[in-house]
Amino acid sequence: MAESSSSKTDLSLTEELRQKTKGLHGKTDRLVQLGLFTVLDYQIYRQILLGFYYVFSTFEEEYERHVKGPNAHPWLTHAYSPDLRRTEAFEADLVYFYGSDWKEHVRPSKQVQEYMDHIRDISKHHPEKLVAFPATMYLGLFFGGQITRSRIIKSTHFFPSPPEKKIGGEHDDGIAIFAFRERIIGDTGMVNASSAQAQGTNKKRDPNKVKNALKAQLNSIPGIDSGTETTLRARQLIVEESKEIFVRNMDLMTSVEGVSKVWTRWILNLFWYLAITIVIGAALYQIFTQSA
Repeated sequence: MAESSSSKTDLSLTEELRQKTKGLHGKTDRLVQLGLFTVLDYQIYRQILLGFYYVFSTFEEEYERHVKGPNAHPWLTHAYSPDLRRTEAFEADLVYFYGSDWKEHVRPSKQVQEYMDHIRDISKHHPEKLVAFPATMYLGLFFGGQITRSRIIKSTHFFPSPPEKKIGGEHDDGIAIFAFRERIIGDTGMVNASSAQAQGTNKKRDPNKVKNALKAQLNSIPGIDSGTETTLRARQLIVEESKEIFVRNMDLMTSVEGVSKVWTRWILNLFWYLAITIVIGAALYQIFTQSA
């Protein structure tokens, strides 16, 4: 029997996700706005960077499992493009912050390992949920990610700057994850972003164009707005997974060693500035009332 169908959904997928994760999205934005990424020293920032490296690389590994062969998932092949791949960009940034032998000295934290296991689990049992990652994590690089990039560049005194290292520059040293570049096809196949970047062979892509192209891909997934019971159920799973991503992302950021001390310092500084403001205000009030 044919599946019953309701009218098409009124909201695009990305708009539905934006509206239904607004509260969680706001908390993450406030985390960035309060300076989590810029008041931290580079040792803390690189731990956050490392955590997200494991998350992005795990998603990209699982994505590959669902886009090849006879069992390719039609939604995943449409929801994400290999051009967006971030694994090599993360690795380039981690070389900048940890050194070329960084892989020998790091491992995922408990929270990150659980995040990785979660991604692998939904890939196995509910692969449609993986659509939430490009819709949340990758689009996030064009919004909060660009704010973070700007603040890092403006706050270079928090980061290591020996003579041979300077953050940013032509090749986005230390901030490669926020730059999307053309991927070059060579004689042996696809050249990864970091290799091509080091050779000076690839160009930056306009982030707004990349963002709009990704949104268009997500919103034009075949049948995503059909309104059938199956589609609506799958969309709800994607919404739930997007919420899960926000929660796990906040947990990843706030669980990094040293973050609690930074928050304590930030709160103490806030009270200090408030106290100074009150004292100055009271003094000015006394001066003006006495002269009146």
